[in-house]
Amino acid sequence: MFNPDNIPAQKRRQLFVKRGSTVWHDRGFSSKFEADSWINNFGRALDWRAGFIFRLRGDDTDIEIVDRQGKRIRP
Repeated sequence: MFNPDNIPAQKRRQLFVKRGSTVWHDRGFSSKFEADSWINNFGRALDWRAGFIFRLRGDDTDIEIVDRQGKRIRP
């Protein structure tokens, strides 16, 4: 299952994690590459993925990487 404590707390955050309607602005990524690597690290726990939106196995809520305005980023 998803745990927001696993989101890195990097400096110069430009990208953030959104799950459902919740966005964690106190944690995030400084680049698309870092966000992509973080998603890939879920490995077999990923149920599906399309760019920067994904779902984990056993979860019923999408998780996405968004910018400061809450808009999903594109690959």
